[in-house]
Amino acid sequence: MYTRKYCCGIAVLLLVIVLAAAAGCLSTATVQDSSSGSLHTHYQYQDSWSPEYGCYTDLAGYVYNAGNVSTDNLRLDFNLINTGTGTIRDSRSVFIGSIGPGATQTYETILDGECSQDYRVAFAFENQ
Repeated sequence: MYTRKYCCGIAVLLLVIVLAAAAGCLSTATVQDSSSGSLHTHYQYQDSWSPEYGCYTDLAGYVYNAGNVSTDNLRLDFNLINTGTGTIRDSRSVFIGSIGPGATQTYETILDGECSQDYRVAFAFENQ
């Protein structure tokens, strides 16, 4: 009896994993580059799933100041956009602060999604 319950639990867990993967919640990494003046950013994002967060987009990258002057109060804005409807599902701002000439700063964040939808990430630099 104990073995039967254990096997059923494993079967249910495997079914949940397969359904999440089939729903488009897991994907390959997408790499993006963007620049504004002397500021350049390189980031990648990938859809993922966990029991704690459900479906989400994991985003990581770096920003580089190629200029000769420091940039103050730099913020990076990210929007998770539903590719089917064009609506914004989630938004995050990553505060970088000051970044000196030739300096690089790494960052990472997560964006909350739904398992049954496909998304892309839109990005903008923001100097406050």
